Amino acid sequence: MKMKKIALAMAAIAMVACFASCNKKCTCKTYAAGVVVDTKEEVELDKDSYKSCSDMNAIVVADPKTGVECY
Repeated sequence: MKMKKIALAMAAIAMVACFASCNKKCTCKTYAAGVVVDTKEEVELDKDSYKSCSDMNAIVVADPKTGVECY
């Protein structure tokens, strides 16, 4: 029983470590006058500067949409 708990704890620690260190990928679309002009998939999230993909959004004009939107 004790070994089972230790193994479970080790698995949980490994899982948390992977999620903390794994690189997150984002998809970013560039808009010009409301039209998608470029799509980049698997853009690596810079964890030092951004917490989520949406933090990388840089919409300059809302209507029609112009700028970069990431998710």
